Amino acid sequence: MTNLAILSLKPHLIWLELGFKHLLDFNGYDHMLFLWMSFLALTWAGYKRALLQVSVFTLAHSLTLALSVFYSNPISSDWIERLIALSIGISALVNLLPKTIIRPQAWVPNALIFIFGLIHGMGFSGLLRSLLGPDSEVWSPLLFFNIGLEIGQIAWVALLLLVQSGLRHYKKDWFMPYQVGSAWFGLLLSMYLFISRF
Repeated sequence: MTNLAILSLKPHLIWLELGFKHLLDFNGYDHMLFLWMSFLALTWAGYKRALLQVSVFTLAHSLTLALSVFYSNPISSDWIERLIALSIGISALVNLLPKTIIRPQAWVPNALIFIFGLIHGMGFSGLLRSLLGPDSEVWSPLLFFNIGLEIGQIAWVALLLLVQSGLRHYKKDWFMPYQVGSAWFGLLLSMYLFISRF
């Protein structure tokens, strides 16, 4: 690769790195917590369901991320942050409901993750819009920032599935307490975040 090609790629790689770090650093902990609650019951055996839900979440937040960059958000940033906290709580609550309620309604988790993906996309747009100047080219930063988000998201979900698969395989008796305890942790933390963001 020539020096000119490397130089032309550098700005794209910077936006990609920003998207990746935004999801996985402490500032993105609420997005990580949401994904944890959404994939809390899954292991590698459920990779097809995980892949479907990651795709649904990606589609939803890519849509609102793009729209929020080109147009002003219809919801204030304060309310977006509160709704993100609410999304964590509802996703945690789904893990605490009896399986007889959730399993017959297989479309519910996918519908929830799509709706919450729309909200998280507006949250992701805050950083991107703050970094773009008034006359900046938009499409390239938007594309590579979103790709960075996806890489971070896939890495985090893969780690969750790996840990949960290991727990279910080697410490089967611990998996249910882990799932219930984690869901209560997510629910209580989401309530705190929701209240504190007023």
